[in-house]
Amino acid sequence: MDDERAVQLRQLANIVIDAYLTRDEQFTPKFGDDKEAVMYLTRPEDSADHPRLRTNVWYDRSDYEETVTSGEQKEK
Repeated sequence: MDDERAVQLRQLANIVIDAYLTRDEQFTPKFGDDKEAVMYLTRPEDSADHPRLRTNVWYDRSDYEETVTSGEQKEK
């Protein structure tokens, strides 16, 4: 049981490390001012496309915006 858990934790660590190392290559959706989420049903054309964009996936704006603490908001 411990070996299985160690393998699972190692795999999870590898996923996190890979995501961190390739963060500059990740797809980041563009949200309109009044949009909270976006779903691409078809691939955008030309420069709007990205090789890591997945169609039929719901992209929530809150997952891509930087989190701001209440202290940081007060400073602005």
